[in-house]
Amino acid sequence: MLRRIWKRFALRGVGYSSDYAKLDRLYMVNDPWRMTSPGEEYRFSETNRLILGEFGRVNSILEIGCGEGHQSVHLEQACNRLIGLDVSGRAVGRARRRCPGSEFLVGDIFCEKVHSRSPFDLVVACEVLYYMSDVPAALGRMGELGRNCLVTYFAREMDYLDPMVLSLPGAASAILEFEQVRWRAVWWR
Repeated sequence: MLRRIWKRFALRGVGYSSDYAKLDRLYMVNDPWRMTSPGEEYRFSETNRLILGEFGRVNSILEIGCGEGHQSVHLEQACNRLIGLDVSGRAVGRARRRCPGSEFLVGDIFCEKVHSRSPFDLVVACEVLYYMSDVPAALGRMGELGRNCLVTYFAREMDYLDPMVLSLPGAASAILEFEQVRWRAVWWR
């Protein structure tokens, strides 16, 4: 209960705002997103299934919004080299401990340290588009950084995000569903 209250307080005003300080504060507690829940584990597995089915095992993945590295553990299985990126230094520190064989950077999608490592075979942004103030610019940047891209987002955000994401050239999508939770996965080349 306290975790839920803390999360609600910490996320006030964060949606579509790029408020990195608030996102970093959220990580004052471990696993603020409940990434160890069965639903998230399902989403991680299904995302990997889509990646391997659509792109095969790739050489490099850039994971935007890697958080504490929960999904990174899964993405490492789909590539030879994973670079995770998050705006929270606290989260990146935990990701580095969780996945010592991967590289993790503090910054946003527009930082030079990411651009200097591109192009990536695949750029993924799972459950992070709602924390960016300029979603079309972020999607454009993903296309600049990677040969292929994949995003996921909650069903409740489809009305807002679908027009931007599904209109990308070559976009294909699938619905992931676990119990009462649904996500859209979209990928493009």
